[in-house]
Parts: sequence; structure tokens; C-alpha cells
Amino acid sequence: MAGIPEIIAWDNEVYQIEVNDPVIGGPDGVDNKPHRNLANRTQYLKQQQDSIKNEIANARAGYANLQARLEALETETIQGESNFNSTSGKTISHGLNYTNYMVNIIPISDTGGDLGDVFISKAANAFTVYNTGGFMGAFRYQIIT
Repeated sequence: MAGIPEIIAWDNEVYQIEVNDPVIGGPDGVDNKPHRNLANRTQYLKQQQDSIKNEIANARAGYANLQARLEALETETIQGESNFNSTSGKTISHGLNYTNYMVNIIPISDTGGDLGDVFISKAANAFTVYNTGGFMGAFRYQIIT
């Protein structure tokens, strides 16, 4: 006994065997057409489900579930305050041992229009904050991993 040949496709309808259809079996037979439609849909849905399952597993990044991953992301932040050092830069150590992180910088004192552009140079265990103006006031930083 052979199985019905399946393809990964979404058949838009499942054939309904009509009362005047002749009883014909085999891979192209009328009696097997609705079964083939359902088998194709099953393969299509299985492929979609596997794709979603893999994407979720990647998003979990080894955590038990997505909620645990999100909670870990929310707790993996380092915050603090420092002062700009104008174009000389201000280096802040953090000890993360990698450079795949994001740094948010917010001035917390009046810049008097003297901040200029702010840019950050990241390293594995520290980052340096530069500004093109002469501002030397305070800022708050947040490192997000």
C-alpha cells in the first residue's frame, strides 16, 4: 500500500466527491483528491509551524520561555552618572567583556547650548563618551545588553 504523494502547498479548497464521480483510486484518482488536498495543507501548516517554532527558540536565546528572556533583558542594564569631558572624552568601565550593547546618554544639567554632537566609542569593558562642544556638565548613562 502506497501513501498519497504530498507537496508543501496550501490547497484553497478540499475537493468534495460528487455523487456522479466514478470511484477511482490511485494517486490521481478522484477518491484520493480530498485526502491529497488535506495532506498538502498539513505539510504546509507543518512547515509554517516549524518555522515559527525555530524563530521563537532563537528569540528565547536559551531561556525557558520568552517571558524569562524578556525579564533577563530588563535586568541586564547598568546605569550611572558621570560628567562630560568635552572633546577629550570620558571613559566609563563596565566589565561586560563584549561590545554588543547599547548606551543611552542623557544630559542632566543645563548644557547652555554647548553640548555639540555626542558620540560613543565602545570597547569590551568600557565605553568613552565624547561631545564636540565644550560642555563639561553631568550626564546619566544606561547600558542595555
